[in-house]
Amino acid sequence: MKSPAVRPLAASVCVALIAAMAAGLPGCSATSTDDPAGNEDAISKKPPQYVLLAFDGSYANAFWAESREFAQEAKRKGAPLKFTYFINAAYYLPKAAGASYAPPKHARGASAIGWGGTDADVAKRIEQTNLAFQEGHEIGSHTVGHWDGSTWTAEEWDSEFDQFDKLLFETPHPGAPAFAFTAKDSVGFRAPQLGHSPGLFPTLREHGYTYDTSKSAASSHWPEKVNGIWDMALAQLRIVGSSKRTLSMDYNFYVADSAAAPDAGNSATYKKRMLDTYRAYFNANYTGNRAPVHIGHHFSKWNGGAYWEAMKEFALEVCAKPNVKCTTYKELVTFLNARTAQELADYKNAAFIPEGDTDNADGAYVGDASGAHDEATPTP
Repeated sequence: MKSPAVRPLAASVCVALIAAMAAGLPGCSATSTDDPAGNEDAISKKPPQYVLLAFDGSYANAFWAESREFAQEAKRKGAPLKFTYFINAAYYLPKAAGASYAPPKHARGASAIGWGGTDADVAKRIEQTNLAFQEGHEIGSHTVGHWDGSTWTAEEWDSEFDQFDKLLFETPHPGAPAFAFTAKDSVGFRAPQLGHSPGLFPTLREHGYTYDTSKSAASSHWPEKVNGIWDMALAQLRIVGSSKRTLSMDYNFYVADSAAAPDAGNSATYKKRMLDTYRAYFNANYTGNRAPVHIGHHFSKWNGGAYWEAMKEFALEVCAKPNVKCTTYKELVTFLNARTAQELADYKNAAFIPEGDTDNADGAYVGDASGAHDEATPTP
């Protein structure tokens, strides 16, 4: 777990020391290279607008390549971005190797999302994951078998995290390259189906994680550190042009739009609806309190790829704007750790409720089902 960065002396102290320097005494300069903002006067000013673009899952090798290629395209177009990938260890094992997995409250060898296919499939997936990491994208954890942990104890979460590391990094992968990263590089977590329990959060800290993104909150919510873990809540949104509400995730739009049933014929409508909603979310924060914008998608192209197309168009628009950082959760954690308590309080106190997000809206803020990872066949 990273130690929080230490900010330099307060501006008032620095002014006094500069005055002392005029008398030939050692002191400090007006701008410190240790200050991540590079400017001590930045206190209470608007921070950069962080946009977090993340994926849950990691099965489809073709989508690994496609998402990486899109990031390279975005950079060429002046809209640089980095993704955060929350991976399932089950996808890095053939079914036979999965027999060593003992999921909490389920039979040994059971996975809610199946396994990784052949040894060749797994080797290709490791290669793609390594390339993503080497290109600056972040790799986080989505557990091993995508089970709902909302009733798990701390001991059961501990077992799941131990097995995630062991199955991913210690299990032989025939014909595959070695991982380009280690368990220590994986510091972020999103619970499958957003199924968290009280036992999760102290266990995260024990395993070296620095943030969790399994909860939801108002779209203007600034992350808060609770028991040493940054709470990166997904946004509760009102879908523009409808009376429905949802989370800032593609699967939730899929449920809201077509009850999680394929409807490619209305792909253009669904794309526009998501894009308009994401734009409203971004614009409210960008022109308001600059709370981070959280977008969570999967490797599945539901409703004719409507949501992936919307995400790409959204990213190309906003990541090119001034004072916008489309980057990883790990980088956001570094920024937050370097802020003073006063700065964080100022950000939080500027929060607002976006117009139109009322209690009369339909829908619910729920996590994805196992069907959100429909690339592989579940095992009993």
